[in-house]
Amino acid sequence: SRRSLERTEPVVLRALLEERVASAQASGAPRGITVTLDAAQDATVDGDALLLHRAVGNLLDNALDFSPQGGAVEVALTQRGRFADISVRDHGPGIPDYAEQKVFEKFYSLARPGSQRKSTGLGLPFVREIATLHQGRITLRNADGGGAVAVLSMPAAPQT
Repeated sequence: SRRSLERTEPVVLRALLEERVASAQASGAPRGITVTLDAAQDATVDGDALLLHRAVGNLLDNALDFSPQGGAVEVALTQRGRFADISVRDHGPGIPDYAEQKVFEKFYSLARPGSQRKSTGLGLPFVREIATLHQGRITLRNADGGGAVAVLSMPAAPQT
């Protein structure tokens, strides 16, 4: 049986993303990394705001870690049928072939460009757990033209 949240609340995604992006802009500023948000249409999900904040924060931290000096991170919110998609794209080195199947495994981590340091390897498994709790999913793939794009997709609450 799929685990689900004990209690849910309507979470307005544009507001959540604006807050997380502002925080990521501050983190990226010393390295000249710009973080932009495209949320022309809003979407709401029934979920846990704190967990969703943490999940989006993890995706942004990864994107910043893998971004080159002066790079760009693009965050977008789109609604596809009954799904709300949050995408986070960086312009870093992308995901090596050997790592594509492993990035969601606990404790698996790729060396960050520049510093070669590694993370705990818990960020993406945590995001996947949050996605599952929200009846959604997370995908990570190499983006056209370089870099990587993570997409967190969850059922949107019906428009009232």
